[in-house]
Amino acid sequence: MKREDGGGGQQTGLIQDGEVRRGLIIAQPWIGKILRGEKNWEMRSSQTSVRGPVALIEKGTGTITGIATIQDSIGPLSFEEIFDNEDKHRVGPEIYTRDDYKWNHAWILGQVTSLAKPIRYRHKSGAVIWVELDDLARKELKCQLTNTESASLKRPPASAAVARQSVTPQIDQSVPFARDGSWFCQKACSRNGYYTVGEKGAEKRFPDYRSALDYLRKMPTAKWRRPNPKGNWGIVSAVRWGSPD
Repeated sequence: MKREDGGGGQQTGLIQDGEVRRGLIIAQPWIGKILRGEKNWEMRSSQTSVRGPVALIEKGTGTITGIATIQDSIGPLSFEEIFDNEDKHRVGPEIYTRDDYKWNHAWILGQVTSLAKPIRYRHKSGAVIWVELDDLARKELKCQLTNTESASLKRPPASAAVARQSVTPQIDQSVPFARDGSWFCQKACSRNGYYTVGEKGAEKRFPDYRSALDYLRKMPTAKWRRPNPKGNWGIVSAVRWGSPD
């Protein structure tokens, strides 16, 4: 199998300031198989020089449903190599034996993570394979991944959790969600180190996320400022409360 560097060297810099900035569009059923861990070769008609973490976008939905790392690009693969590695790409012989089959390059994926909540993004006209993620999508993706990592690091062993169950008070982890699906996110809603919440004309700024969230809980209808997909900050109102997980 031939490994490729993309001709002009590998593209890096997909993550800036901890944010994944690029998304790969994948159709069903392939993206579902990737997220379920059933395949790690994404078959394409040409090589890629991209390496590192990318968002996984389900074609036609306008949403990010996972994240993965592109580890390598190999090809063009012979018929025998495609046949021998069917367990990696999960493309059936009824497809790759056709005369017009042209997807003979494998983009090898690793560290696949399925998102607990799909994230909407702004799809630019003409984008077919790659999408540059808008500011809000990047921030919400970063927030969700950060929350997942933090929960994993902070989660105590099962025995310790059981031992403290009777004495540990329940903490309300719910956050307000706006009509567009965004929520009061600790990362995305911080502007210059402050969270701005409250009614327009009587807004309050908090340097601490928990204090701002407590203030929102006391409002008849929670309202806060957050950036829209164009990066402009505006006030949104809660339509429900729930867990971002």
